[in-house]
Amino acid sequence: MRKARRFAGLLLAAGLVVALVALAGCGGSQSQSSSTSSSTTASTTASAAPTYKLVTPGELSVGSDLDYPPMEKLDGTTPVGFDVDLMTAIAKEMGLKVNYLPPQVFKELLASVNAGKFDVVASSLTINDERKNLIVFTDPYFDSNQSIAMKAGSTYSGPSDFKGKKVGVQAGTTGEQWATENLKPAGATIVPFDGTSQAFAALQAGSVAAVVNDLPVTADLVKDPSKKLAIVKQIPTGEQYGFAVAKNNPGLAAAINVALAKVKASGEYKTIYEKWIGPMPQ
Repeated sequence: MRKARRFAGLLLAAGLVVALVALAGCGGSQSQSSSTSSSTTASTTASAAPTYKLVTPGELSVGSDLDYPPMEKLDGTTPVGFDVDLMTAIAKEMGLKVNYLPPQVFKELLASVNAGKFDVVASSLTINDERKNLIVFTDPYFDSNQSIAMKAGSTYSGPSDFKGKKVGVQAGTTGEQWATENLKPAGATIVPFDGTSQAFAALQAGSVAAVVNDLPVTADLVKDPSKKLAIVKQIPTGEQYGFAVAKNNPGLAAAINVALAKVKASGEYKTIYEKWIGPMPQ
């Protein structure tokens, strides 16, 4: 009987050991699973956070021609305008200080951002496939069309009106592209200028018969009666502006998109729009 009890006791002890090992194994498996889950979550979170390079740490440096009111212009030596306020709000959301470089030549902006001269182009840049081959665009932030401006009192019936005449544009813009595709075949001579203000000064002086330019900018300019200019044609091109970053820095575009969405959601975008443009379209 003692042997039987001893044997039964041994069996019971062995069973307890197996059970403990099994429980320990289960606990170890749960811990490992939890650890793996935490690691995966951290990795996913880290990979979801956009990474990017900046010319100067803690600072978002911006390139613009600063000659496109009300979008961007210089007030003395201070950059102001819709794009300036919006980029400042975006930089703040990103925890960065904004730094506008001195005015750049518009047609050189894409090459300059790719060369690392600054971090982002904020210069009313229309998103199109040709430019997408050169840089990375952010999400669109503004809708625009084209326009034709002439001296007040002028009329426009079609491209043939400019046969044998000069039409001013800003070099490197979609306005230049539209004029080249639609007015040049009708006999117009397209005259590119480095800045929009130069093109409109030429129109006022009579050196060109018209200027093709983005509608919001032209509309702001002709409001000044002293310029004696008027929009004779609005051209529905359905363009959208985007900010642009270097081809090798797509993470910056992603980070700007996140910040832009927050600025819109907070209502700050609407405030900026109404300050510089007017009532937002419904």
